[in-house]
Amino acid sequence: MLQSAKLQLAELPHQLQRAWLLNQEQWVLDEIERDAWWWTGRPAQMAPVGDWFIWLMLTGRGFGKTRAGAEWLVEQALKYPKDRAGNATNWLVLGATIADTRTFCIEGPSGIRAALNRRGIKYHYTKAPKPIITLSTGQIIYFEGVDDEDTGRGYNLAGAWLDELGKWHYTDKVWTEGVMPSLRADLPAGGRPRVVVTTTPKPIKLLKGWVRRAKAGDTSVRLTGGSTYDNAANLSPAQLEEFRREYHGTTIGRQEMYGELLEEVEGALWTHALIEKYRVSLDQVPGLHMVVVGVDPAGTGTGDEMGLVAVGRGEDDEDYVLADWSRKMAGRPAARRAWELFLAVDGDLLVYEDNLGKKWLTQVMLDAYAEMQAEGLFPPGGAAPCKAVHAVDGKRLRAQPTAMRYEQGRCHHVGVFPEMEDQQATWVPDQDPNSPDRIDALVHAQSFLRSRERFASSVVAPVGTMLNRADPYAA
Repeated sequence: MLQSAKLQLAELPHQLQRAWLLNQEQWVLDEIERDAWWWTGRPAQMAPVGDWFIWLMLTGRGFGKTRAGAEWLVEQALKYPKDRAGNATNWLVLGATIADTRTFCIEGPSGIRAALNRRGIKYHYTKAPKPIITLSTGQIIYFEGVDDEDTGRGYNLAGAWLDELGKWHYTDKVWTEGVMPSLRADLPAGGRPRVVVTTTPKPIKLLKGWVRRAKAGDTSVRLTGGSTYDNAANLSPAQLEEFRREYHGTTIGRQEMYGELLEEVEGALWTHALIEKYRVSLDQVPGLHMVVVGVDPAGTGTGDEMGLVAVGRGEDDEDYVLADWSRKMAGRPAARRAWELFLAVDGDLLVYEDNLGKKWLTQVMLDAYAEMQAEGLFPPGGAAPCKAVHAVDGKRLRAQPTAMRYEQGRCHHVGVFPEMEDQQATWVPDQDPNSPDRIDALVHAQSFLRSRERFASSVVAPVGTMLNRADPYAA
C-alpha cells in the first residue's frame, strides 16, 4: 500500500527528516503546516488522470473517501471559477439525506468547509432553507439530500460529488433524469463536467453497471477500491482489532470493511438473478383474475417511504408485479397516489398495514377515495375497495412465503423496478429486522392474493377408484 508523503517522511530517521525539511521552499512548508491534501492524502485518494467522467470510489468504511470527495470538489471549483461564457460555476454535493449531507459533507472534519478553511478560502455559508456555500470569487456549491425522484434537476453543473450512493432512494432516476443531465457546463481550457462518487458498495444496478464498464476498459469510468485497513494510520488500533474480530470472514465484513461489491448478498431472501430469471414483458402477461395494490405507510420500514406496489394474479395462477409507485410522502397526497395507482392498474382491492400507530391511515384512505369520487374518478355511492391488514408475524416470516413464490418461478416482474429489486436483493432479515417499505408493500399485496387460494377447490375423479375397478367381491 502506498502511503502519503506525510507518513513516508515520518518513517525516515530524524536526521533525514530534518535535512529534507530544511531543503524545502517556504511555500512547501506553508502547505505542510496547513495539512495540504497532496501532503496528507494517500495516492489511492487522489483523482485519476485522464479524460474520465465518473470517478467511483468504492471502498470500505473509514478509507478516507469523504475527505477525498471534499478535496476534489473544492480543487475543481477553484480550478474552474467561471465557464466559457464568464458565468460563475455551480457545483452540487448530494448525500442520502440532507442531514447526512450537512453532517458529513459540509460540517464534518473531512467536509467541504474544512477543505476550504485549510486553503484559507473566503466563503459565505447559508444553512437554510437548503445549505449553500458561495465562494468569494462567485462559485456556488449547492447541497441536497435525495428527497424524491426529482432531486438534482434544473442545475447547470460544472461538477458534482455524490456521497454514499448505495444508501439513496430513487437511485437510477435521480442519476439518469436529474444529476447526469445537469452536468452540462461549458468549461474553459479543455475542462469538462465530472462527478466523484464516494460510497460503501451495495449491489445495486447503477453501481454494478459502472463497475462493469470500468472493468471492461471504458475510460470514462475510473474505479478506486480499498479497505478500512488502508487508512489504519489514522484510525484507532484497538477499534481496528475489534473490527477484525467481529467481521473477519463475514459477508458484511467483505462489503463494509473491505469494500467488495458482492453481486448477491448472503442471507437476502431474493437475488437479482432469481428476479431476472422470471421477468416478463407486458405482452407476456395473461388475463388477470384479480389486481391488488399493497400499501405500506411511511414510517413502518427502514426507508421512510410510502410503499406502493401492485400485483396481479393471472389466469395461470401465477403472480405478476405490475407497478412500483413508492416514494417519500405521507398523509393526503400519499393516499391519493395510492388510489391513482389503483386506477392505473385497474385494481380490485387496496390493502394497507395499520400497525404501529398507523390506524389513522384508514380515515385518510377513505377521505381520499370520497374526494376522488366527487371528482368523478370513481363511481358515486360505492364503498372504498380497501382492506386494512394488521401484521402479527415478524418481517422475515411475512416475507418468506413471497420469496418462496419467486423461487418456484411463480412470481414475475413485468418490466424492471430497480429500487424495489435492489432492496429485495440487499435486505438481510437477520441483520436488519425492519424490511424496506417497498418490500412490505409487495408482501401485503402478494400475501392477500395467496390468502385467496384457500377458498379455491376442485372436484376430480381419481384414477383407479372403486368406480373404475371390477367388483373385488365378485366370484
